[in-house]
Amino acid sequence: MNFDWIPEEKELADKTAALFDPETRSELEAMEQAGLEEIRAITLRRLGRLAEIGYLHVGTGPEAERETTALIAAQEQLARLSGSLFLAVETTARLFGGLLEGFGDGQNVTDILEPLRRGELIAAVAISETEERDAPEGPVTWARRDGDGYVLTGRKSFVTNGPIADFVAVLADSGGKSVVCLVERTNEGVSVGPRLRTLGYNGLAVASIEFKDVKVPAKRALGPFDSRQPLDYLTLMQDLVLTMASVGLMHRAVCDAKDYAQSHLKGGKPIFRFQEIRFKLAEMLTLAQTAQLLAYRAGWLYSLGDKEALGVMRCAKVFSSEAAEQVTGLAMQITAGQGYLWDSPIQRAYREAKYASIAGTTSEVARMAIADELLTRRQV
Repeated sequence: MNFDWIPEEKELADKTAALFDPETRSELEAMEQAGLEEIRAITLRRLGRLAEIGYLHVGTGPEAERETTALIAAQEQLARLSGSLFLAVETTARLFGGLLEGFGDGQNVTDILEPLRRGELIAAVAISETEERDAPEGPVTWARRDGDGYVLTGRKSFVTNGPIADFVAVLADSGGKSVVCLVERTNEGVSVGPRLRTLGYNGLAVASIEFKDVKVPAKRALGPFDSRQPLDYLTLMQDLVLTMASVGLMHRAVCDAKDYAQSHLKGGKPIFRFQEIRFKLAEMLTLAQTAQLLAYRAGWLYSLGDKEALGVMRCAKVFSSEAAEQVTGLAMQITAGQGYLWDSPIQRAYREAKYASIAGTTSEVARMAIADELLTRRQV
């Protein structure tokens, strides 16, 4: 593996970092306290700028696998700047956009893909079913055949971008096969619940969405699929996004803790001169660097089409998500009372770190899958 970025990969990463001047960074800080209208406006502005440099196009088209290393180089830059914006953008571009690129009929989805590539719309992907005690076993969201199209009924929970999305891709069951319905948020029968207040990523708009007899024309349905291919794609891409979110989060925590250690005095000298602080900083950097390299390796293997890529991706997600919890915990120890204040970036990072281990493929499920794959190998 070559550990140097090739010029094309570095170019996109550098362009991504260059988009975020001090004024933009202030806007992203405001996003963490904003209402839905302002979050939508900020997200659209940033999507438009990212579209100009080609960020929204990478990793979703026919060359998606080969572009993975360029993608993660750019993703890391965006994730370092704002976790909330990063997750909103990736849900639109990679999850929703990748579904359309990989599984949609080109002519039928062009009217959605073109504005999406220009950064003119926000999208969501509804996967998680709402589990209720009195619900029957089996899928909660289903798509019933209605002529050439479908009628969609059900309820999805924890939909990222749900309250601000123009389109929602809804994974549904249709007679034992999977269908992805592309639904406009304003369609009749679509009811978006109140915004959910989450522990972290406060600049992200999340809600449950109910679908009641929503008519979906044939051109707005992907599938039906006999296999799990669309779901497997979403799982892989979601895990990649969450991995890079953790890598970016750790970078922010290391930088903030280092700055504090260099500027805060104890006994008349900066606290970085104390061995216990230096050990913590070293541990933080070691974990962050290891997570970064494992994420790069996973992306590199995926770009080669290597059969071990999925297993390594799961390893990367487990390690990076749990390392992010350790790194932010150490940062909180270094910054102490100052880090515990509500307006501190450290407390925000501390709250956000938990998300990656419980979202996408959870750490427990990922470990089971990693072990299953290991046990089927002839050689380790």
